Amino acid sequence: MTIKTKGLLTVLIAYIVAITLGFISFSFTSNFSEMLQILIADIIATFAIYAFSVAYKNSSFYDPYWSVIPPVIAFYWIAMNDYIINTPTILLMVAVLFWSLRLTSNWMKTWDGLHHEDWRYIDMRKNLGSAFEIIGNVGGIHFFPTFIVFFCCMPMAQNFSSSYNWLIFLGFGLCIIGVLLEIISDKQLHAFREKNRSGTGIIETGLWNYSRHPNYYGEIIFWWGIFVFGYSFSGFNYLLLAPIAMTAMFMFASIPWIEIKILRTRPQYKNYQKRVHILFPEITILKRLFKGKNG
Repeated sequence: MTIKTKGLLTVLIAYIVAITLGFISFSFTSNFSEMLQILIADIIATFAIYAFSVAYKNSSFYDPYWSVIPPVIAFYWIAMNDYIINTPTILLMVAVLFWSLRLTSNWMKTWDGLHHEDWRYIDMRKNLGSAFEIIGNVGGIHFFPTFIVFFCCMPMAQNFSSSYNWLIFLGFGLCIIGVLLEIISDKQLHAFREKNRSGTGIIETGLWNYSRHPNYYGEIIFWWGIFVFGYSFSGFNYLLLAPIAMTAMFMFASIPWIEIKILRTRPQYKNYQKRVHILFPEITILKRLFKGKNG
């Protein structure tokens, strides 16, 4: 058994334990609302993964949580609808499973084993010092993502037997387009890294010619698709804040953190920043069109 296989099996056991404990919690929360029940189960599962992270001194145990739990949440809401099989539930599960399988498999390809921890967690540990465990590990790494993903999953909570409008198909389409953008951008990045093993180059071709982070752009589109899916049932409500929060997290936290790291070793990245928008390819295209008309 390879080191990576052993690590993946350990992570699998961790998630089986976490999800099992989450389901057990339903026995003690039956008097609460359905939304509160699944939130409590989510929190308990997160605590379980945190326990494994501490035990193995590797916070990357949490990395798959982002893509593993949403299908469980989607299935929960279908279960609350007596396991109804109709157009909305089929569209929801196809979209969520497609997204989940892509993201989880991508993590499995890039994670080397229990000795491999995400560089962001290592940076956080160094920068926060003694405050890392509470602020960084519990708050930043484990529970902040849990809460924001749960918030973005809330549009899945619908009465799937009720009426809906054509926007359900738009939401599904956005989800699929988002995942496809992630797949394409990941393949382009992988091919670039294979040709440039020194790690000093900057990819500026394909989707990366229009967005500095097209993979994150696809992720954001997916979550907007989930919101539109829910909107087709319930109409406009406060859940609009969910995809807005997700977009803001990527634009003002995740991406800047990554770009600071890139600039440490590749100062030429500044020129790329000037030419290509941080996230939205539409802005890059419009800027080039405007520049061309006035050039």
